Amino acid sequence: MDGAVRDLLALRAVQLHPANNIPKVHGFRCIGLAERVPELDEGPGSSVHVWHVHSDLLPISPTEIERWSVDAPGGRHWILSERSFPEDILDSVDSSVDVVIWGPERMARWIGEAVLSGDLVAHSPDIESETDTEVSTSGATEPIGPRRTLRPLVDLDSWLVQRGWEEVNTTPVLMSAKHWIISGSLVGPEDERESAVWQVLEDPWTSSLSIYDPDEELDYPPRLRVVNPQEMSWMDIRELPPELLRLLDSRKQGEPDSNDGPVRSMMLEWWRFNSETAELTESPVTIPGWVIEVEGAPTQVLHARNGRRYEYV
Repeated sequence: MDGAVRDLLALRAVQLHPANNIPKVHGFRCIGLAERVPELDEGPGSSVHVWHVHSDLLPISPTEIERWSVDAPGGRHWILSERSFPEDILDSVDSSVDVVIWGPERMARWIGEAVLSGDLVAHSPDIESETDTEVSTSGATEPIGPRRTLRPLVDLDSWLVQRGWEEVNTTPVLMSAKHWIISGSLVGPEDERESAVWQVLEDPWTSSLSIYDPDEELDYPPRLRVVNPQEMSWMDIRELPPELLRLLDSRKQGEPDSNDGPVRSMMLEWWRFNSETAELTESPVTIPGWVIEVEGAPTQVLHARNGRRYEYV
């Protein structure tokens, strides 16, 4: 966790420096002194002591935080706690200490967002090969080879604030999809032929097909749990459904009306995909998302490209 915090702050041009003469406080470890912390919205020149509280079965008690505040130096402090704590825990803190505390849910969201955006690379321990494993919600695993992941377009914090769900539990995941490479020929109105290759994204969560843009991929895909949609959500792409043919057909400007000059027809002509020439290749791709757990409601998955929620099975 310390390394993830240092990396995230470094990405924001914030360096953690050794904090000298800091007394040891049981359960609290000072991991450094930051010149500033953008996440805390403090003014310039306001250094912050960054603390880490390791996980434990019991939450932080008011007695522990009071003991910490007595030993901690004056100034600003940021506590990153893997232990939960009561909402009023800071009421007992000495007034000379300005402290912000983040619990495990807020920490997980902060780190998870950085992973999904590609700022922070998550690696599984003891990786024996470059082949990833797809994990369904039922626990089954299936090797899927090197995985590509699209960039998220949704800002999770803003999405939650708009709904008054700031305290809702969220877990970053990857949502299974497919990348198709389709080659074949287009046939013009005068039976002209033109070869072409398309890249298509099949998103089973939205039951849609769209042109795939490789520039939308994350440079460093995270290694997170992959969740699958219901099996019936996948299309039978190899049967070339009408949705696919509409995507592959193209409208082009017509040929010159005459050979006497550069005048060109302004009419757009349909070039239709010749299904008899179709060759299709598929590979896995994933879409960032978050499992959303709202009290009293079914667990759902938030799609990080369109901001909609889908059933978590």
